[in-house]
Amino acid sequence: MKTKLLHTRWTFNERFQHWALAISFIVLVITGFQLKYPDAWWAKLLVGGDILFDLRSLLHRISGTIMLIMSFYHIYYMIATKRGRQLSKYLLPEKKDMQDLIKNIAYNFGLRSQPPEFGHFSYIEKVEYFALIWGTVIMAVTGLMLWFQELTLLLFSTWVIDLLTVIHLYEAWLATLAIVVWHFYYVIFNPDIYPIDTSMITGKITEEAFRDEHYLEWLKIQEEAGEDA
Repeated sequence: MKTKLLHTRWTFNERFQHWALAISFIVLVITGFQLKYPDAWWAKLLVGGDILFDLRSLLHRISGTIMLIMSFYHIYYMIATKRGRQLSKYLLPEKKDMQDLIKNIAYNFGLRSQPPEFGHFSYIEKVEYFALIWGTVIMAVTGLMLWFQELTLLLFSTWVIDLLTVIHLYEAWLATLAIVVWHFYYVIFNPDIYPIDTSMITGKITEEAFRDEHYLEWLKIQEEAGEDA
């Protein structure tokens, strides 16, 4: 049996960041929606009394704190480490991203025979990343202002609390739908990788998947290997 060649896609550090973010996000979604929709059958699991209600609140705040800490650590990682700076470079928007979007639309409508070729990150992954940053900033600012309402009311009128609550709720809905509909499709339900993309678990990607999904980066590595030989 032929052994599959594997490439490192994610380091342990990056996988740790991902799973810390993912778990804290899921807990935030569940405990946040439990507060907004306490009569839902699933919400009653933790909103059945004062003690459980306080537990829900505690879990929400702990998860929010973890997400904040990981966000600041991620900023440090992307700026202060060699690997992070390289990833930051890969994530920068470029003219090719718009061209790839147009080519992908044409391919999906049968107007092109081949999909566009991507480097380390596709335009889809870049959009997801910057959407995550935007959503995290909005949720963090509104969440902290709601958490410390007394301080917020010292600086703003009472109507600001209602506005913050609305923004926090609908940004939560937007983030949840983006993860469930978009991200889960690409890492779980996409027919090309179903039942799951294991790279965020093992950190590895097969040679075949690497070539298919990140052809330009794969090609660059092959050319560099040929020059070194």
